Amino acid sequence: MSVTRRSFLKWSAVLGTAATLGCGSSSSSDDKNDGPSAPSFDKEVWNGCNVNCGSHCPLKLHVKDGVVVRVSTDNENPDEYGDYGAGFQFRACVRGRSIRQRLYNPDRVKYPMKRVAGSVRGEGKYERISWEQAINEISAKMLQVKSNYGPGSFYIQYATGTIDASFAKSWTPAASPLARLHNLWGGWLNHYGNYSTPQIGPYLPMLLGGSSQNTITDAVNSNLVVLWGNNPANTRMGSGAHYTYHLQKAKEKNPNLKFISIDPHYNDTAIALEADWISIRPGTDTALVAGMAYYLLDEGLLDEAWINAHCVGWSEASMAGIVEATGSADGAPEGTEPAVPANSSYKSYLLGLGADATPKTPEWASEITGIPVAIIKSFAKRLINEKPAMIIQGWGPQRHYLGGNNCRAISLMAILTKNIGIQGGGSGARESGASVSLSFRAWSTTFPSNPVTYTVSHYTWYQAILDHTSMTRRTWGVKGLATPDTPLPLPIKFIWNYAGNCMTNQHGDINETMKMYKDESKCECIVTIENSFTPSALVSDYILPDCTNWEQNDVTTNSGGNSAIMVFDTKAVEPLFECKTIYEMLTLIADKIGIKEQFTEDRTQDEWLEFLFNETLRVSGDQGVFTAENGLDTYAKAKAAGLVRKVVPTATPTVAYKAFVDDPITNKVSTPSGKFEIFSKRLYNLSHQWVLPGDGLDRICAIPEFHATQDGYTHSKRDEYPFQVVGHHYKQRTHSTYYNTSWNREANPQTAWINSGDASNLGIRHGDTVEIWNDRGKVRVKAKVTPRIMPGVIALPQGAWYNPGGKCFNSKIEHTGSITAAEVGNTSVVDHGGCNNVLTSLRPEAYSKGNCQHSVLANVRKVG
Repeated sequence: MSVTRRSFLKWSAVLGTAATLGCGSSSSSDDKNDGPSAPSFDKEVWNGCNVNCGSHCPLKLHVKDGVVVRVSTDNENPDEYGDYGAGFQFRACVRGRSIRQRLYNPDRVKYPMKRVAGSVRGEGKYERISWEQAINEISAKMLQVKSNYGPGSFYIQYATGTIDASFAKSWTPAASPLARLHNLWGGWLNHYGNYSTPQIGPYLPMLLGGSSQNTITDAVNSNLVVLWGNNPANTRMGSGAHYTYHLQKAKEKNPNLKFISIDPHYNDTAIALEADWISIRPGTDTALVAGMAYYLLDEGLLDEAWINAHCVGWSEASMAGIVEATGSADGAPEGTEPAVPANSSYKSYLLGLGADATPKTPEWASEITGIPVAIIKSFAKRLINEKPAMIIQGWGPQRHYLGGNNCRAISLMAILTKNIGIQGGGSGARESGASVSLSFRAWSTTFPSNPVTYTVSHYTWYQAILDHTSMTRRTWGVKGLATPDTPLPLPIKFIWNYAGNCMTNQHGDINETMKMYKDESKCECIVTIENSFTPSALVSDYILPDCTNWEQNDVTTNSGGNSAIMVFDTKAVEPLFECKTIYEMLTLIADKIGIKEQFTEDRTQDEWLEFLFNETLRVSGDQGVFTAENGLDTYAKAKAAGLVRKVVPTATPTVAYKAFVDDPITNKVSTPSGKFEIFSKRLYNLSHQWVLPGDGLDRICAIPEFHATQDGYTHSKRDEYPFQVVGHHYKQRTHSTYYNTSWNREANPQTAWINSGDASNLGIRHGDTVEIWNDRGKVRVKAKVTPRIMPGVIALPQGAWYNPGGKCFNSKIEHTGSITAAEVGNTSVVDHGGCNNVLTSLRPEAYSKGNCQHSVLANVRKVG
């Protein structure tokens, strides 16, 4: 693919200025062009980083001769961290500040591309076509698929590459421009759940009636903060959602505040906060909680009267409070299952009075978790003695098989120690970020509803390609069908993949998934809309070049503590090459399928944004910000301001479940019983109603019990594959976004964390090349030998780009080659990208039907 001379010169100028101008924030004199050696800019505009890290940071783009030559952030506003986070600067992290390496990446998708005739999906062979050909052929295929199958055969893939845009967003798919197109054209197959919170999303409300948590800034009122499988220094790195920053500020104000990190590796957050580290085997959190609870019960440290007043399922007596759920769509009519046996309470489980007849002593828990008995006991007592204690769980523990039990158990510990519903305490859920917000009406608020009302799990879309007739509510968790045994009516035949990498890279068992794509009779058309040649783009039939958010106008919001911002994203440069916004390309398609007028309502993207701004004023008022006095009462004025701030110094943190804890009779929670349900009758019913695999590894448990699971520590496969492999989020990238930025890769290379003792036993030294393998595939990567990872565990950061045979991408992560048809999906072909999903499973969790990509067993050896 050739480039124009003008574009080449522009790109050369950008790369040439990188060393002198850098990617960090500039001084105020540089920004104002008034220093003696300051570079001059033609314009400076506000935009942002809209990727899926939860931060959505503001970026100021400095433009010279139509090229972004510098990226800075919120470094001009006052930076005073007032009470509960009032008035601080919303600074972007190093990932966002490297956006020029994405904007001007040599491997950007520059033109519409079509898979070479005769090649197999996954080989990575494409040819350039015109926009006219692309629109004509894609539209014709849409009409054909709709005619042959129906609207429900279209699927909009899970994708979070533009998660925070108000207009051009990719997630949720139901809020994306593609959803508007298909809602107007008959509908499409949607999904429920997400790859981030597959188990905690549906399971935690079974216990709490919701998933609320104390605001993170309430940590200043704590004596102890427990980060349970939670590493916000990597997952929430910037801006208002920089939770490690909020915790550091709480520690500055409250010198008595202590931290504990429960994690298989001593993560960056633990280091930053000087936390005590409790190293735990992956997926064994439920056993740890049981051992702690047994000890506290045995020592007489639990207030059982309080627990029984607030909970169903702690004791046998409290089981009388069970209430059947009504109107549930989860399965067969409830009440048809066997009666609940005696000794089904959690206390009976702890004492060994239940079905497994095993007391859950600290010694029992220690054998499973790898945590010494003395530490289990001391940790349990600290939650009692050092109240208020804020337990905050990350989303790692729940991304395991039986992860729903893990997340419920962690929150249960907050309940049993009476740290829930109090200032400085917490519910055990994920941290809540803000007490103040600014809202903007998203484009999706104008969409008509989707006529196709049934949905599949976000993780089981592949089964709808392979065999939709096997998918019912009982077997695969399909929602919205006439009965629990009604099969999914249509297969997936057409997939839109907009700003996402879940077609391959972020999905499970990449080799098995790649095999599926080879059969074009299964899924007839895959269209990817993307900036770069990602691994997911390389299984597409068509690739359409998308504009980045820095090449178009939009609006994003952000908040943290007592501060909030709204960024009126302003186009910094004209779209490069033949890139179009998704609105432009879908308008062309809407014209071809006869719905252009309904799709656009005769508005441009900018006119839509102005309309949505006015709708925001109509629905939400001026929010104390968008006033004439502030000079922000029109879209034009707000856009000119670029970065709009709201600070409310008097706001206070939310204390989750306080009303219920104070008065459980009057203020019930949203469970069938109105109490915290340690025993869930809903889950008990489903355990008898749903059809699960016959190997006994899938379970739906009424209480948060520990059991052997698929690819867990106690699984028999560990004889052959002795290491547990966990993916974790990494500073280098946000999931798979930013992986192709060389500065970040150089600073944070992809490595496999291996315990020093394990490495010594295997003859592996720091920096050696190792191969990690199991029956699903092989990964080749450099070793990081460190005592910061638990023995028997390998940490392989998730999101690295899949590179089979080292042929698809060169060392600069540019798409330069292809693999053969025989190599597509071949488990003997080694991945040179370090992608952990070569090793993960497609098997979904029993109830949520979500991904369990942290449950992996594998082996490792030195290869170079």
